Amino acid sequence: MINVNGINKLFDQRAIAGLHHISFDIKEGEVFSLMGPNGSGKTTLINIISGKTLPDSGTVSIKGNLSLFEHKEIENQNVQKFLIQSNKLEISEEQKLQLTRDFADIFEFTFQLRQNLNELSAGQRQKVMLASELINSPSLLLLDEPFTHLDPHTRKDILQALFEYIRRQGISVLWVTHDLEEATLFADRIGLLNFGKMEQIGTPAQLIKSPRSLFSAKFLGYENFLSILPENGKWITPWGALGEAQSDQPHILVIPANAFTQDSNGVELKIDSVQMRGRSQYVRARLAEKTLFLEFSPQVQLPPKKLKTKLIWESCFLLPH
Repeated sequence: MINVNGINKLFDQRAIAGLHHISFDIKEGEVFSLMGPNGSGKTTLINIISGKTLPDSGTVSIKGNLSLFEHKEIENQNVQKFLIQSNKLEISEEQKLQLTRDFADIFEFTFQLRQNLNELSAGQRQKVMLASELINSPSLLLLDEPFTHLDPHTRKDILQALFEYIRRQGISVLWVTHDLEEATLFADRIGLLNFGKMEQIGTPAQLIKSPRSLFSAKFLGYENFLSILPENGKWITPWGALGEAQSDQPHILVIPANAFTQDSNGVELKIDSVQMRGRSQYVRARLAEKTLFLEFSPQVQLPPKKLKTKLIWESCFLLPH
């Protein structure tokens, strides 16, 4: 459906800002989420794919028609009239009207068809704007953080309706978002951009289970990192010699917050604070001068000041130093 091959775009002579050798494919009907920090090149890449910006080198091949969904100023008018005018398909006016009503039903704004655009809530207006893009049956839809100004409940409601429709129609999507939870919920694959370079591409499960770099691990929400050394075929950690060391080089041990258990014979941590996050107890603690973050279910009884812990080694993973 789309092939991005060796895209380069530089914005300064030092060749720091921009995009560097970006290559990936999006298959027919696939939802590909593009994530990364501010300034990592996400919008630049979207603009190159949409044709708004030319790359310095590299190619973009697209099979089918493309639609870029972005914020744009439009004159205030009747919702139904706006959608009929947005329809560029070579069909009759009666068919355009029926298609407008179908989309109003899909995105649940049937009762707003006779209203003007400026009378709608922000969420309703976004639904109408989405319908105005989808009504022309694009093969590839580009989404550049279109819903960030909406409240989480409204945003999730729109995304649910959007991706249900997209799955049924087999539309390919390139979706820029900062929300990891939403990306893991709706995307087939995620690409992580960092300083204009593609750090890693994989399914949500692949990325979360096996980040390939310290950047990827931090971006995916991991917070506990310890430098460890191999000795006699084992990794030497504060919790003892663990695992099988397949290298003679230092590595970074990544400890998920839920990879700790209480153990009366374990390593003692000093508790700084305990907070509820969602349905978990989130503990900030110290091991010597190192701050660690631990997660426990609400049913776990935690001591007030000191916590003795053991690691679930199978839940941890290693990164090259």
